[in-house]
Amino acid sequence: MNLNVILLHDKMMDKQGDLVTTSLTMIDLHDICRSCCTYGVNNFFIAHPSTSLKKLARTLKNHWEVGFGATYNPNRKEALGRARIVHDLDEAINLIDLEHGELPKIISTSAHQGGDRTKFSDMKTMMEDDKPYLLMLGTGWGMSDQLLSRADYFLEPVNGPTDYNHLSVRSACAIMLDRILGV
Repeated sequence: MNLNVILLHDKMMDKQGDLVTTSLTMIDLHDICRSCCTYGVNNFFIAHPSTSLKKLARTLKNHWEVGFGATYNPNRKEALGRARIVHDLDEAINLIDLEHGELPKIISTSAHQGGDRTKFSDMKTMMEDDKPYLLMLGTGWGMSDQLLSRADYFLEPVNGPTDYNHLSVRSACAIMLDRILGV
């Protein structure tokens, strides 16, 4: 399967429903890279409009790929090798198009109920066509309608046996990758 993942930080919603840009969280980068590597994701795009935070992400990536971390933990080096730092969703889409010769189908996620949702099992079957796909992950209190409207598919939420549904993005990502790409 030809899946890419993007972690978005711009055009997110805050607790009051306002549009915001969220901060970069290093543990999200580490853990999502490791999940992406485990499940064979092509690229993990880290999208942020801030030059300083993109530089911070590059510093982390370089530490594990060519710095001391590369020899200290070769597994982390392999995982961080999938990370690509971009400005926004459009830059990631363009890079996938350049790499695969076609635009990716965009998959959206949300913990909120409602809307026409695609089941994980149906998404897994659809992705057998080997066309490029891009799974959008949001931060903060979720993606704005502006971002959600760009999706070709809208995945069902990750639900447990309780009404509580407030997973970290890194946990939700691992569960979604397992449901879509797991054996």
